Amino acid sequence: MLKEIVSQYLWIAVGVSLILSILSIILALVSISSLSKIRKQNRRWKSIHSSADLEAVYEQTVLAVHKTEEEMKKLQKQMEFIEEGLHKKISTPRMVRYNAFGDLGNDLSYSVAFLDDEQNGVVISSIYGREESHTYGKPIQEGESQYTLTQEEKMVIQQVAAELSSDLRKPETVSR
Repeated sequence: MLKEIVSQYLWIAVGVSLILSILSIILALVSISSLSKIRKQNRRWKSIHSSADLEAVYEQTVLAVHKTEEEMKKLQKQMEFIEEGLHKKISTPRMVRYNAFGDLGNDLSYSVAFLDDEQNGVVISSIYGREESHTYGKPIQEGESQYTLTQEEKMVIQQVAAELSSDLRKPETVSR
């Protein structure tokens, strides 16, 4: 009786065994392919670092990234410090020449404005005459002076202000 049951289901058992064998072979080929890719990747990692220890390579990469980020922060602070200092430096001196006495000479008198980006600085005027010359210096705060300014001094300050307000003078800032 056992022989009859076994012979009756023998073809089914052989078929199932055959299907399982084919699936096992396919699974083995997929595993071999995956292992080959992993080995290839490992060889690439090995060429990056001689230890071939992926954990060590990862740790070194993380440390390098942190070090780079710290350097970037330092450079950003330095750049901000330099930009702040540049705003306080005289950047656009301008001069206006004129004849201070109308018909008695040439344009030998002048006014020069030395201002920073906040329009702080000094305006210097030299009045030239045949007999004598005078030089005046007036402090400027935010484009104004506590001393009376001549028309020429106002003009040269306005020229500097126009230069400072132009878009060509203001660099784009990078934000992070």
